[in-house]
Amino acid sequence: MNAAKKILDANVRSILNPSVWLLIVAVSHTLFGSLVPMMQAEPGSDEFISASYGLVIAVVLISIYVFTQDAPMARMTAVVGAAVFSWILMLSLISEGGDFQLTAELSPPFVYKFQLNIELAPPLLLWGLLATSGFLHWNTGETEETSTE
Repeated sequence: MNAAKKILDANVRSILNPSVWLLIVAVSHTLFGSLVPMMQAEPGSDEFISASYGLVIAVVLISIYVFTQDAPMARMTAVVGAAVFSWILMLSLISEGGDFQLTAELSPPFVYKFQLNIELAPPLLLWGLLATSGFLHWNTGETEETSTE
């Protein structure tokens, strides 16, 4: 009961800690975005090459976790997370038979329709939370220097 109270009392900034989210995304991305697809694809195929490139992103995430801290970690997390989040959205928008559709009716009642493939929800959620954690901690650990004039 005490652990549940701690979780409920925590604020969003403490829940979205960049170092924690880097590990969560790195592990899930490595397993489900790289290793599993590589084992299911035939070596040399486009799927295999794409999945192996996912290992590069995993190395970048682990490098950010290991070699940075405080504001630099948060900033790198925000940049990489937002870039991959945007890449997923853009790829689904421009790909043939894409998983993302946005339509608008230009006459009254101006109906807007938004459609997203449910398979994109987990990666978008993970990368979006990773980017948000970085943005929330953008200036962590920095001290303001005031002049004594």
